[in-house]
Amino acid sequence: MFTILTQAFRRTAQNWQIVLLLFLVNFCLGLFMVFPSFSILKTESLNSLAFNNLLTDFDFTVFADFLRNSGKSLRPLLSISLILAFVYIFSNIFFSGGILSQFTIRGTFRLGDFFKNSTHYFGKFFLLSLVQLSIYLITFGIIIIVFGVFGAIGFGDTETKFFAWMVPPIIFATFCITYLLNTSEYAKVLLYRDKLLNPWQAFWKSANYVFRNFKTMQIYWSVIFLSFVLLLLYFWLESSIGMTSGFTIVLMFLIQQMFIFSRVFIRIWNLSNAFDYLSLRPIPLTIKLPIIAEIVDTIEERLNDELNTEEGKQENKLSE
Repeated sequence: MFTILTQAFRRTAQNWQIVLLLFLVNFCLGLFMVFPSFSILKTESLNSLAFNNLLTDFDFTVFADFLRNSGKSLRPLLSISLILAFVYIFSNIFFSGGILSQFTIRGTFRLGDFFKNSTHYFGKFFLLSLVQLSIYLITFGIIIIVFGVFGAIGFGDTETKFFAWMVPPIIFATFCITYLLNTSEYAKVLLYRDKLLNPWQAFWKSANYVFRNFKTMQIYWSVIFLSFVLLLLYFWLESSIGMTSGFTIVLMFLIQQMFIFSRVFIRIWNLSNAFDYLSLRPIPLTIKLPIIAEIVDTIEERLNDELNTEEGKQENKLSE
């Protein structure tokens, strides 16, 4: 497991250009949200200095007053957020093919080839995302039912007993979500490698593969644990530094960007883990039936030729 993690980490670090590219895309998407938000807040507050108080100590009264008086002005931000969310999802789907192609090439990064490969595999990965979405919705419904059943059993008891009844569904939900997310990474690699697989087959093959090779989950959980540690570190730095002056605001901005960069790195690292594990324990590629028929026909033709040749030799001997 440690070998896969270190090897995949090394490959991700070697392809730092991809990490930087995806980080810049995320940064640009964030700017599309920041400037309208700042403009609306500045216009609706009439350049009031009340929001400066939120930098030193959060005052919910100031925020609540703003929502009550100018809440309608924030509605355009909702549509912008939805559009950016869709763009973010589509960009992740789009770049998957380019990332996997770069893993296979292991050569110099070329932006043109990267976008070409991303475009080539976009259709397959988009259909795969639709398959994943349907499975996620079904799983989410099952999780809600499980929480409802355990909540009904624990309802009316003390808070401690109720929390104890909630532990099993929390574990169940955590396992299901991480299992599906990990399966999605392996499905991308399978769909990239096996040209004859459709998205539905790739997802179910990867689900079966991850279930049979449970070490893949251990690898995925290790990376998730590291992400959680980094998140705790970020919260600790934010509470320790604060944003009480221009210097601390700039410092926290840089720390936030470093944290976002690390998130992009970890996301590509997870895909690299799946790529390396499938390289170590590959699944046999799908063979198209017509190809098998052609192979059988070729073998039969060769056997017939050999038999005809032997019969001809025997006839020649008899004639002599």
